[in-house]
Amino acid sequence: MKTIKLFSVLFIFAILVSGCKRDKNNDVDPDVDPIIESVNDLQVPPDFNWKTTKTIQVSVNLPVSGDLEPLIITNRDGSKRYFRGFPEDGSRTINTVITIPTYVYELRLTYNGAVGPNMAFVSDGSLTYDFNNRSKSTRVVGCDLSGFTTYSKGGWGQKSAGNNVGSLRDEYWDQVYPNGLVVGDANNYTITFNGTEDVENWRFPGGGPEVLTQSWVNPGRRDKLGNMADQIIAARLNRDYNAAGFLGVNPNYDLGELVFMDGPFANMTVNNFLAMAEIALGGGGLNGFSVNDYKDAAENIINSFHEGNNAGILYCPTDPEENDPFIELTSTCVHPDVIFTITNTGDGDMTSEYSGTMYLNNVEQGSGTYQLAVNETMEIVVDGYNTDVFRLEIETPQGEILIEEITGCGEEEGGGGGGNGDDGTTEQLTGTLAYEDLWPGKGDYDFNDLVIDYNFDVNKNDQEIVQSIQATFVVKAFGASYHNGFGFTLPTVFPSDIVSVSGYDVINTTVFNIAGNGLENGQSKATIIVFDDARRIMPQTTGGIGVNTQLEYDFIEPVTVVVDIVFANNAVTYSELNIGSFNPFIIVNTVINDAPGVRGLEVHLPNYPPSDLFDDSYLGTMEDDSSVAEGRYFVTDTNLPWAINIAEGFDWVIEFQDITGAHLFFAEWAQSGGINYPDWYKNNTGYRDHSKIYPTQIGR
Repeated sequence: MKTIKLFSVLFIFAILVSGCKRDKNNDVDPDVDPIIESVNDLQVPPDFNWKTTKTIQVSVNLPVSGDLEPLIITNRDGSKRYFRGFPEDGSRTINTVITIPTYVYELRLTYNGAVGPNMAFVSDGSLTYDFNNRSKSTRVVGCDLSGFTTYSKGGWGQKSAGNNVGSLRDEYWDQVYPNGLVVGDANNYTITFNGTEDVENWRFPGGGPEVLTQSWVNPGRRDKLGNMADQIIAARLNRDYNAAGFLGVNPNYDLGELVFMDGPFANMTVNNFLAMAEIALGGGGLNGFSVNDYKDAAENIINSFHEGNNAGILYCPTDPEENDPFIELTSTCVHPDVIFTITNTGDGDMTSEYSGTMYLNNVEQGSGTYQLAVNETMEIVVDGYNTDVFRLEIETPQGEILIEEITGCGEEEGGGGGGNGDDGTTEQLTGTLAYEDLWPGKGDYDFNDLVIDYNFDVNKNDQEIVQSIQATFVVKAFGASYHNGFGFTLPTVFPSDIVSVSGYDVINTTVFNIAGNGLENGQSKATIIVFDDARRIMPQTTGGIGVNTQLEYDFIEPVTVVVDIVFANNAVTYSELNIGSFNPFIIVNTVINDAPGVRGLEVHLPNYPPSDLFDDSYLGTMEDDSSVAEGRYFVTDTNLPWAINIAEGFDWVIEFQDITGAHLFFAEWAQSGGINYPDWYKNNTGYRDHSKIYPTQIGR
């Protein structure tokens, strides 16, 4: 048996060497602070999990009065929904889990008719909120916020080039900081930058948020002062360049005069916050807040008008000479809901109630009243068909009638007229998976051996019982010569919980044994093989290594596979499903020399366990450093992965290009253990070298 296993390992080694014929250089620069030219140069914390998502516990107390309505959880601006549902136990408290991008630490909670704004911070992996114990806001938001612009710490740390932020920093540094930039508590510890080149050399290297324990003058790249320091310094740069008239000029206010809309520092001006934050950073005391509070609020300043886009974080200060309410009415689509938002953007509270009427396709649906304090909002939620037209008409204290009309959102999910608790809801999880397929040998770290988008639509009833999942997979590219299959496991679901699976594309019945209900046989957890061979379902027609990774060959349209999964009655609740924990993997060499290949060679995300049909003789061979006892899988001895899961859309790199040279903050993200640039994959200014990214080069 040992001889057979040894032969198997040697055989696969030979295939691995020849399978992807690529130019590679895995030598690590021995310099103590090398220039990062490859993923192989990274010094990654051993406990870094490589995740761009986080699964958080949610506990929300719904309003105690009124009909039970679905709770909606979105990002701050409502453009991305993470949850829509009900309590699992019929109570007024929702306890569930949701998966969100790691860079999101603030969420918007919407409940039909509840007064807001209802923003909650994610802290220590959880979110808690009580609609029955909400602090009233007293700030003013009805003002002109045009002209403001802010930039991220990545922008401020850039080398000067063209019209980028680094050029702005260099050009005006001596006028903004004639005596240098000093941040911190003068009575304790400070950070000093004498010149613009010193900020560029430092480049905000991050680390966990912490208070200073010494003073620094012109810290270097290896001097990680912590993410609290990074964000406060970047916020100072934004505030100071604005105050000097060189960044985001507004006719009425400086950036420092604006106030926080919500959060721990609600109603406090940017100037006052930064003064308090610098004392906290320098060791003068946290004043009852946490280092994460300061770090997150400073980052909010940075994001408030990122590249000129108002994120609704900062607002104008109160004008004590005015005392009139002013009502604004807006609407937005958060599939499948239409949300109407009534906001008092004036300088005074409403002193009496005013009426409003909702219409669906010109038929009156109902009416009600509203009364709002300064900057308070009321959100009215309705749902319906794509073609439904909703109209809300409201009276204002000035005797006007405001009208807002919007076409319905998405597909039928409960009929028109508003959430009444009688119908189910659908949750969505989306992202992109990118693989290297030479495991257990290292790849070239272009992460394009398979690039596949996924979208899970999880359908559940009003008791949060999962009824079905529609899983859509779009094969975008593969830069490998292997024949690779793809599948995933639902680790909290047993095969008996599934009634049927349909839509998968598997014809290789020698390698794969699919049960009558569509699951793979021999698995203790529900495992679905989506397709058996990427090269079969997306044929290579123009030469080259694979498809859609080399610019000299024609683009081939992506291939979509839709898998429908039907659950048994009362099998799994949404929180038990925990869809964010799904375990996707590729199966390498399902076809070898036009004959059925092997099933046991899987490649998973880092520290995700293999399936029951995996051949564990590969573990610990070549450059793999897996340890079953320690729960460590599919990483090298320096904690490098073979696959990544990107929380949102991902633009992959061209063939032979290491990901660090295209996504310019991937390295800092990895070396900081995920603290710095958790949104490294976004198309923000300074984040990419577009010449090395395939979709950019072909204009898609």
